[in-house]
Amino acid sequence: MAPRTVKRRRRSKGQLTAAGGSGSAATLLAQVTELVSANQALVRENRELHVVIARVTKAVDVVSSAPRANRRSLQETAGRGGAPRANGRRRQRRRVTDPASLERRRAALAKARQVLAEKRAAEKATS
Repeated sequence: MAPRTVKRRRRSKGQLTAAGGSGSAATLLAQVTELVSANQALVRENRELHVVIARVTKAVDVVSSAPRANRRSLQETAGRGGAPRANGRRRQRRRVTDPASLERRRAALAKARQVLAEKRAAEKATS
Protein backbone atom coordinates (compact mmCIF):
# COMPACT_ATOMS: atom_id res chain seq x y z
CA MET A 1 0.00 0.00 0.00
CA ALA A 2 1.49 3.36 -1.05
CA PRO A 3 1.94 5.97 1.67
CA ARG A 4 -0.72 8.62 1.67
CA THR A 5 0.36 12.12 0.72
CA VAL A 6 -1.37 15.24 1.87
CA LYS A 7 -2.48 17.49 -0.94
CA ARG A 8 -2.78 21.17 -0.18
CA ARG A 9 -5.04 23.16 -2.40
CA ARG A 10 -4.81 26.86 -2.91
CA ARG A 11 -7.95 28.83 -3.46
CA SER A 12 -7.91 31.02 -6.49
CA LYS A 13 -9.07 34.61 -6.05
CA GLY A 14 -12.20 34.05 -8.09
CA GLN A 15 -13.41 31.05 -6.08
CA LEU A 16 -16.21 31.76 -3.61
CA THR A 17 -16.43 30.19 -0.17
CA ALA A 18 -19.34 29.36 2.07
CA ALA A 19 -18.04 31.88 4.59
CA GLY A 20 -18.31 34.60 1.99
CA GLY A 21 -22.05 34.08 1.91
CA SER A 22 -22.35 34.53 -1.85
CA GLY A 23 -21.85 30.82 -2.79
CA SER A 24 -24.62 29.28 -4.83
CA ALA A 25 -26.39 26.13 -3.69
CA ALA A 26 -24.87 24.11 -6.54
CA THR A 27 -21.34 25.18 -5.56
CA LEU A 28 -21.91 24.32 -1.92
CA LEU A 29 -23.45 20.98 -2.86
CA ALA A 30 -20.43 20.17 -5.05
CA GLN A 31 -18.06 21.01 -2.20
CA VAL A 32 -20.01 18.87 0.27
CA THR A 33 -20.11 15.98 -2.20
CA GLU A 34 -16.35 16.24 -2.69
CA LEU A 35 -15.78 16.26 1.07
CA VAL A 36 -18.03 13.23 1.55
CA SER A 37 -16.20 11.23 -1.12
CA ALA A 38 -12.83 12.19 0.38
CA ASN A 39 -14.13 11.15 3.81
CA GLN A 40 -15.27 7.77 2.45
CA ALA A 41 -11.84 7.18 0.92
CA LEU A 42 -10.20 7.99 4.25
CA VAL A 43 -12.55 5.65 6.09
CA ARG A 44 -11.65 2.82 3.67
CA GLU A 45 -7.95 3.51 4.11
CA ASN A 46 -8.34 3.63 7.89
CA ARG A 47 -10.13 0.27 7.82
CA GLU A 48 -7.30 -1.25 5.75
CA LEU A 49 -4.71 0.12 8.15
CA HIS A 50 -6.59 -1.35 11.12
CA VAL A 51 -6.54 -4.75 9.39
CA VAL A 52 -2.77 -4.45 8.89
CA ILE A 53 -2.28 -3.41 12.52
CA ALA A 54 -4.36 -6.36 13.71
CA ARG A 55 -2.28 -8.75 11.58
CA VAL A 56 1.01 -7.36 12.92
CA THR A 57 -0.26 -7.42 16.50
CA LYS A 58 -1.35 -11.03 16.11
CA ALA A 59 2.05 -12.01 14.68
CA VAL A 60 3.87 -10.25 17.53
CA ASP A 61 1.63 -11.93 20.10
CA VAL A 62 2.34 -15.34 18.58
CA VAL A 63 6.09 -14.76 18.71
CA SER A 64 6.12 -13.31 22.23
CA SER A 65 3.85 -15.99 23.71
CA ALA A 66 5.55 -18.95 22.02
CA PRO A 67 7.74 -21.30 24.07
CA ARG A 68 11.45 -20.52 23.89
CA ALA A 69 12.45 -23.23 21.43
CA ASN A 70 9.51 -22.36 19.20
CA ARG A 71 10.29 -18.65 19.45
CA ARG A 72 13.89 -19.32 18.48
CA SER A 73 12.85 -21.26 15.37
CA LEU A 74 10.44 -18.47 14.42
CA GLN A 75 13.27 -15.95 14.68
CA GLU A 76 15.59 -18.09 12.59
CA THR A 77 13.00 -18.44 9.85
CA ALA A 78 12.59 -14.67 9.90
CA GLY A 79 16.36 -14.38 9.33
CA ARG A 80 17.24 -12.85 12.66
CA GLY A 81 18.83 -15.71 14.58
CA GLY A 82 20.71 -17.55 11.84
CA ALA A 83 23.47 -15.01 11.21
CA PRO A 84 26.74 -15.29 13.17
CA ARG A 85 27.64 -12.55 15.60
CA ALA A 86 29.96 -9.71 14.55
CA ASN A 87 32.89 -10.91 16.67
CA GLY A 88 32.38 -14.55 15.63
CA ARG A 89 31.74 -15.79 19.16
CA ARG A 90 28.58 -17.12 20.72
CA ARG A 91 26.88 -14.99 23.34
CA GLN A 92 27.86 -16.07 26.83
CA ARG A 93 25.02 -16.37 29.31
CA ARG A 94 25.19 -14.72 32.71
CA ARG A 95 25.89 -17.10 35.58
CA VAL A 96 23.01 -17.91 37.90
CA THR A 97 24.14 -17.24 41.45
CA ASP A 98 20.84 -17.15 43.35
CA PRO A 99 20.91 -20.12 45.78
CA ALA A 100 17.14 -20.67 45.58
CA SER A 101 17.22 -20.77 41.78
CA LEU A 102 20.19 -23.13 41.80
CA GLU A 103 18.41 -25.48 44.20
CA ARG A 104 15.26 -25.49 42.06
CA ARG A 105 17.36 -26.27 38.98
CA ARG A 106 19.17 -29.11 40.74
CA ALA A 107 15.86 -30.57 41.94
CA ALA A 108 14.36 -30.35 38.45
CA LEU A 109 17.42 -32.02 36.91
CA ALA A 110 17.34 -34.80 39.51
CA LYS A 111 13.64 -35.40 38.85
CA ALA A 112 14.19 -35.45 35.07
CA ARG A 113 17.04 -37.94 35.46
CA GLN A 114 14.86 -40.14 37.66
CA VAL A 115 11.97 -40.09 35.17
CA LEU A 116 14.35 -40.90 32.32
CA ALA A 117 15.90 -43.78 34.29
CA GLU A 118 12.43 -45.19 35.09
CA LYS A 119 11.45 -44.91 31.41
CA ARG A 120 14.59 -46.77 30.33
CA ALA A 121 14.01 -49.45 32.97
CA ALA A 122 10.42 -49.91 31.76
CA GLU A 123 11.60 -50.25 28.16
CA LYS A 124 14.25 -52.78 29.18
CA ALA A 125 11.68 -54.80 31.14
CA THR A 126 9.26 -55.00 28.19
CA SER A 127 11.92 -56.06 25.65
